[in-house]
Amino acid sequence: MAPVLGLILCLSCNKKVNPAQSQATTVVNQADYVPFTKSLKQRLDHDHADIKKIQFYLDQTLVLRRTTGMEKGVVKGGVISYDNGQAVTEMTIPAYTPGVCEGVNGDSLLISFDAPGNTFVFGALYANENFMLLGSNWYNGVTDVTYDSKTYKVACGSCGNAGDAMLVIKRMQGGMSAPRSAGGGKVIAGRKVK
Repeated sequence: MAPVLGLILCLSCNKKVNPAQSQATTVVNQADYVPFTKSLKQRLDHDHADIKKIQFYLDQTLVLRRTTGMEKGVVKGGVISYDNGQAVTEMTIPAYTPGVCEGVNGDSLLISFDAPGNTFVFGALYANENFMLLGSNWYNGVTDVTYDSKTYKVACGSCGNAGDAMLVIKRMQGGMSAPRSAGGGKVIAGRKVK
């Protein structure tokens, strides 16, 4: 009886892992990435390197939000009620999402993290050395960007200002990728109260 009970307990504790969950918990080592800078771009331009062959990444989570429609006020029985006729579209680009350069416009790069033609503009303006997200109508760290031919409000989901989101590339050392710990290291998943 004890072996059967032990087997039942063992099987009941066995947790099946959802592939989508395991992908969503990928740990990114930020030390493996460096900012893409104005001086690096100038060096690549000087060497006639094709910037479109570089794998770019976004270092912060960006949240795009677009609201369409209007609330309509209706008076019924002396009370004003609002019919929420608004539709909200929200998209998230997680930190360290890979992107490609679809074009260069002066000192700005057109980076796509999604379908071709859906680009974000990154630039190293003024005294800033790093390529940061560019937009218009900045207010409290939120900016307007045109994405998929529509205007979205973009906020940083992992920092206080969308303007802090910058392009990074994987660190290179002597032509080789940055060294990793032997065996890949251990990721501790944590423990929950039963």
